[in-house]
Amino acid sequence: MGCIVNGPGEMADADFGYVGSGPGKITLYKGKEIVKRGVDSAIALEELIGLLKQSDAWIEPAIEPVNKVSITLQDK
Repeated sequence: MGCIVNGPGEMADADFGYVGSGPGKITLYKGKEIVKRGVDSAIALEELIGLLKQSDAWIEPAIEPVNKVSITLQDK
């Protein structure tokens, strides 16, 4: 990830990049290659996940089991 000024250099060694490219816009990279330019920031995360899945780089996050905790309040 990076900003419009330093982003491409900051993520140069990354496999994928998500760089701000203007107000409300993102540019997505695969390596140093621009894959999508001018992506609306409202959908940029979904676009990045799609790019990762397309490249077989996506790993589904593990879902941690939720432990229910009971708390009893007592009057003092």
